[in-house]
Amino acid sequence: MTSLRVLMVSDVSPARPAGGGERMLWEQAWRLAARGHRVRIVSRANPDGGVERLDRAGVHVRTFAVDRRSLAGFVVSSIVGARRAAAADLAEHPADVLHLHQPLAGWGALRARGARRLPVLYSFYSPAPLEYRSRLGMTRHHRGGLAGRLGVGALWLIERACLRRARLIHVLSDFSAGQLASLYGIGAERVVRIPGAVELDRFRPAPDRGEVRRALGLPERRPLLLTVRNLERRMGLDALLHAMAVLRRRVPEAMLLVGGTGSLRAELESLCASLGLDGCVRFLGFIPDVTLPAFYQAADVFVLPTRELEGFGLVTVEALACGTPVLGTAVGATPEILTPLSPALVFRDLEPQTLAADLARLLESLAADAGAAARLRADCRRHAESCYGWERAIAALEAALARVAGAR
Repeated sequence: MTSLRVLMVSDVSPARPAGGGERMLWEQAWRLAARGHRVRIVSRANPDGGVERLDRAGVHVRTFAVDRRSLAGFVVSSIVGARRAAAADLAEHPADVLHLHQPLAGWGALRARGARRLPVLYSFYSPAPLEYRSRLGMTRHHRGGLAGRLGVGALWLIERACLRRARLIHVLSDFSAGQLASLYGIGAERVVRIPGAVELDRFRPAPDRGEVRRALGLPERRPLLLTVRNLERRMGLDALLHAMAVLRRRVPEAMLLVGGTGSLRAELESLCASLGLDGCVRFLGFIPDVTLPAFYQAADVFVLPTRELEGFGLVTVEALACGTPVLGTAVGATPEILTPLSPALVFRDLEPQTLAADLARLLESLAADAGAAARLRADCRRHAESCYGWERAIAALEAALARVAGAR
């Protein structure tokens, strides 16, 4: 394939991956560069860092600072900062195609000098205005009242403008394609589905799970449940804690590990105390990317209790790649991932009593038949290998970028 000059633009920074969005951005960038394409990234700077430029694995990253003191300042500076950074980058290094990952920085880049006639691929991970609405009260920028309504309205307009400008729109799931159609009227002819992918060499089953638990300081014989989430209301962690209070009556030795950060931590810890879950739930805080595979490997079951807006769920396929079965709610794209492996891995509903019953059923079956448990873990790994490897995903992304650039 002819080498492409690709400028990726994102609201998240790949400099220090802190979540699925950052990992997805970086994996796409360096893997395209490894296939001979010239890839550059313009992204928002990390909150604790200033403007920086760095080169890694053949990818050049230019970041821009934003004003985080107010909602209006954050939105405006995100757009203006991306516009200026993209214009400066394009002045030095012309591009064949723009690959936009989120609406604020994306819209800024589209207004940059040198970008207005470039063909565009837009990666649609989740509706930005609905994401904003789901986080009301979580940070000082996610506000209710008039300011919040104005913020949601602005995001509708900005994301719609980005989508209209794109020649092709990349989604991770059929669920997201359906959102594009229902919310924005985007037809299937402009959509390409490329599922999220996992680094299979790094996220893989451990030869000795007991050794992994010892290294992490985790109990070796207790059934371990793991969830890794932003501590937000839409993630359903309160329902999972209520389910743990029920589950302990049937599987008293079960322990839940909660990885992630967010403004709900104190509230969730207080809920744990009120439910009498001391010793049954451990909050791990932020799990660094380098140690994340070990926690997946150590767990008996990964739990995804999401209430809404699960556009794909990178943690789901990362856990499966480590040979860890996942129980997830029937929300968003989760059934697309889990049902082909086993319909029994999808919770019957979101009620705590049901979550507890389904968790107990899986834990008891794993404990009762070691051979069946080993086969399920092997099936999880094979499912990840066959459907969610990066070789397939990056080839499809490369083809989508070439298709967009060729339509110039």
